[in-house]
Amino acid sequence: MKRFYCAITALLIAVNVHANPLDRGDLVTFPTRDGITQSVFIESPSPNPPWVIVLFGGTPGALHLDATGATTLKGNFLIRSAHHWIDWGDAVVLVDTPSDHPQGVDGLFRRSKESFADTQAVVATVRQRFSNAKIALVSTSAGTVSVGNALQRDPTVADAFVLTSPVTVSHRGGANIADLDVDGAKYRVLVVSNRDDACVSSPAYGGKRLAEHNHFDFVEVDSTQGGGDKSENCGGHAPHGFLGIEVEVLSDINSWLMGQSVTSGK
Repeated sequence: MKRFYCAITALLIAVNVHANPLDRGDLVTFPTRDGITQSVFIESPSPNPPWVIVLFGGTPGALHLDATGATTLKGNFLIRSAHHWIDWGDAVVLVDTPSDHPQGVDGLFRRSKESFADTQAVVATVRQRFSNAKIALVSTSAGTVSVGNALQRDPTVADAFVLTSPVTVSHRGGANIADLDVDGAKYRVLVVSNRDDACVSSPAYGGKRLAEHNHFDFVEVDSTQGGGDKSENCGGHAPHGFLGIEVEVLSDINSWLMGQSVTSGK
């Protein structure tokens, strides 16, 4: 009987991980930099949602969007759980990599002015479509480098910024956001870390230090589900990707966006 329940649990996890997160929205492609286009997938439960949640996934960032939504990177924490925002009444935007990086982007590009130009174009497109909504740039893992770049260059580009499992430690010379320097008293920024995150690039202490240095709001959760294999420590199916506590983490983010206080160390 125990084996039966374990098998059912594993099946439910697999279904959740591989389900198409969004599939009833619109694929939108628009120009950004000279000769470069950017694609996003937009889904909303209403024409006037209170928030638009713009999602930046982790490595390699490429979602290979089509008319049905994301076709790759579906196991990423933010991508696989995107539908929860729809349930809460918000619009969701899945951000693909630009046309000059169809197979993905590295950290150096994420920190570039070109990447920021792409983010600006995404936000402008979203604001045109949802003129009365607030915009939150929500990121995880390597995606925090993209959002951190936008936050550093222009903290007014969005109404709120969320950095989950932020990359604060360089791995093999890769980019990180440990040097982010933004006045958290003026701009809304939330950092979310898992104290059991075994990814070398995003330890919980790094997220806490980042938040404390900039006076960002900070939430630290506790989850050990998934992982085990060292090669998967920085993947979505591990504590790094908040496996098994997706709803709890997104609920914290949602409460924070609504202006409610969130408590670290749950």
